[in-house]
Amino acid sequence: MKGPRYQTLFTEARQWVRDVGRGAPVLAGLGAGRFGMLLLEAMRPHYFAFGGAAALAGAAAVPGPVEVGRVALAAFVAGTGWGVGQLFNDLLDRDTDAINAPGRPLADGRLPVGPVLAAALFLGLLLLAALQALHPAAWILGATAVVLLVGYNQAKGVPVLGNLVFGSINAVAGGIGVLARLPGPEASLSQAFESLGEALPLLGLLLGINAWFLLANYEKDRLGDRAAGYWTLPLLLGVRASAFLRAIALPALALGVVRLGAAPALSGQMALTVAAVLGGLSVLPSLWRGTDEAALRGYRLAVPASSLALLGLAAPLLGGVGLAIAALASTTLMEATFRRTPHP
Repeated sequence: MKGPRYQTLFTEARQWVRDVGRGAPVLAGLGAGRFGMLLLEAMRPHYFAFGGAAALAGAAAVPGPVEVGRVALAAFVAGTGWGVGQLFNDLLDRDTDAINAPGRPLADGRLPVGPVLAAALFLGLLLLAALQALHPAAWILGATAVVLLVGYNQAKGVPVLGNLVFGSINAVAGGIGVLARLPGPEASLSQAFESLGEALPLLGLLLGINAWFLLANYEKDRLGDRAAGYWTLPLLLGVRASAFLRAIALPALALGVVRLGAAPALSGQMALTVAAVLGGLSVLPSLWRGTDEAALRGYRLAVPASSLALLGLAAPLLGGVGLAIAALASTTLMEATFRRTPHP
């Protein structure tokens, strides 16, 4: 079932354009306000902290003066870009979500396909244009993220590859944060790539955290992924073996943080410690029960573990108070979402 997804989406979008050209309503009877609210729900803003925090972590890794506006723009683009990626993922994964997360607006039919695709493309172009204000190399990174997003659903059919592609998107967000610390768009391309090269160890760590998080996500989604023809690690190895891999990956990620010296501040160390504890606790339900339901319980801990790890890496930039506010806001929003639906 993996192959036809892109073709099916293209066919549906082309039919929508034809129907609108013949006088059909653009939003299929939805009011603009209702469409906007459903679109925001589909973008899943409770996950925006992943992209935004990765950009902040990248910015925190670069010494020198901070231009708050540029760093804020990088975090906004990375966080909102995560939401645009969710739209594309949901457009391609409606059959999977109908099993794993039937309450999502695209899975249950509340959102029409054509307008959502048009909105996603429009938002994506706006974000790419915004990156030009940072540096031309940031646009290159944005285009790279687009390629990764479009190719992710195909990569998900190959064990490990889906994790690497998804993790790379977070590394790109970190790279955008790195470029936000350069002295404006006038900085040369050689300066940009030199800064990115120096940040490669951190970007690799961001990739690893996101790949770890996605493995927890795959553990709870086996039923729908199997029906959709995907071949993730939890499908190949089982829930327990996947959780064991996550367990042994935690010390490796912790060692990466220590080797980088990425969070010398006490606030960052505390956030990363809490993240490690939550990460360790998140594997226990899957190891103990080995069921999809147990994996879902563990996932609820894996989400804040991952976001706190990313925010902990951004501690040198955020400071203690900023880190506390960002951690509280992201965790509260995620918990509120979990209370509303078991599959956010």
